[in-house]
Amino acid sequence: MKRCGLSIATLIVFALALAGCATQPVESDSSGRTGLDRVSPVRAADVNTRLGVGYLERGDLQLAMEKLQRAIEFDAAHVPAHVTLALVQERLGREVRARQSYREAVRLAPEDGGTLNSYAAFLCRQGEHRQAEEYFSRAVADPFYETKEVAHTNAGACAIQSRNHDRAEEHLRAALAINAEYPDALYHLANLYYQRDDAFRARAFLQRFEAVSGDDPAALSLGYRIERRLDNEREAARYLERLESRFPDSAQARDIRRLTSQDD
Repeated sequence: MKRCGLSIATLIVFALALAGCATQPVESDSSGRTGLDRVSPVRAADVNTRLGVGYLERGDLQLAMEKLQRAIEFDAAHVPAHVTLALVQERLGREVRARQSYREAVRLAPEDGGTLNSYAAFLCRQGEHRQAEEYFSRAVADPFYETKEVAHTNAGACAIQSRNHDRAEEHLRAALAINAEYPDALYHLANLYYQRDDAFRARAFLQRFEAVSGDDPAALSLGYRIERRLDNEREAARYLERLESRFPDSAQARDIRRLTSQDD
């Protein structure tokens, strides 16, 4: 798995936070009516959204879409349903429809930090870095947004992609000022300093990352590259051994195998 605050997997976690854990299937009574038929539209939309999130998490995109569309039928202003539907559409490769769902969510909740962060992350994945920065900035301006370190980290990762390293550092350090042990911010700062050819500082942030997070193929690959740059072949070999033993089928392990075979 590529460690990136902008990944779909990360946004599924956000959808779970919006809608809560998936509920158990709703049973029908003797008349054939389900519980959702007997509750308010807002409550029905919420339950369908939770079910949709559960199906999305399990990879059942068709059922997820059905539940989320049903949620919007019950309550067209239910923001979590629109955000999660956007995630489903994006997973299906339907970027135009995903954008429509994200924009509708932002229209309904123009100052909600979590919603703005999700749309900004989508824009970054589409390569629209300048527009993404605008929405990330709006997200962290929300005084009620409780996880601003997430938006700052996503913004930092996006700025790295666009090679705006100064802005990336600003965002990532802002994230750590909020939560000094936020793993994604530590990883992206390590990666940023590696790209800046500051291997000693990159190593320091990667060590901080390792102190608060488990092994990750992207981080192990970065550690290998950092130690190689520092001419520490023994430590580089240790990173490579951990990567090969724990994540032999990862893209990072395959990339290193390909590079080392070319050197032989």
